[in-house]
Amino acid sequence: MHRATQARNAIAPLLDRLIVQLDAEGRASQRAYFARIRRSLLLARHETDLATPIRELSTSAAVGFVFSSDADVLMSRILEKVDELTGELEFSRPVIH
Repeated sequence: MHRATQARNAIAPLLDRLIVQLDAEGRASQRAYFARIRRSLLLARHETDLATPIRELSTSAAVGFVFSSDADVLMSRILEKVDELTGELEFSRPVIH
């Protein structure tokens, strides 16, 4: 399966749930931040296109958002998927000598 498609299939449904949860909690800034990342992920067509959304998800803790327990569970699952995909992407890169 194409890596960009694999990333979308693994992360987008969780991002959708997180965005709905943040919307229900009235957290507009957080919702907008993750909706932008979701759009970037959905537009990814090649592995290199995944760099921005994966980097932004990986560093989202540094933004300083405070999550409810429900949103925190979703973020933890998203970050687990990001870690798995990052490992797969690094492993799949050809070694150049």
